[in-house]
Amino acid sequence: MKELYYCFIIKNYWLRTINSTASLYVMTKTEAITKIKESLLDEPQVITPKNSTYEIYVKERAIALIESVIEPKPITVNAACFPQYYLELYQNSSVWVIANSGDNWLLTLEDKQEFALAFGENPNNLTMLGFSSSDALAEWLG
Repeated sequence: MKELYYCFIIKNYWLRTINSTASLYVMTKTEAITKIKESLLDEPQVITPKNSTYEIYVKERAIALIESVIEPKPITVNAACFPQYYLELYQNSSVWVIANSGDNWLLTLEDKQEFALAFGENPNNLTMLGFSSSDALAEWLG
């Protein structure tokens, strides 16, 4: 009986350790910036405004995006303007908000190179636009 008791204690300790380790991951600002910069290695799919060149526009917008990076915060996505596209993916994933400018928030999935734009005054109550891609800049610019 004593051996069974010790096995029970060791098993519970191991399970608690595994569960607490899994929930301890905290994305850092440096990781968020790295994730965005990796996205920028591929040619961003953005529309260049009149009187600007693609290269200059992408460089300016990329700098502005990096300057908008915040300390990442885990969030729950509850709504989207176009829910039929990516809402379910974001509801069933670990999502972090990583950049902010006014009411615009850039979301990313913890374990994928995916980004989405969301709107709202508070990161605890955001509405996703509904689209997602590996192109952080395109998503950020909407």
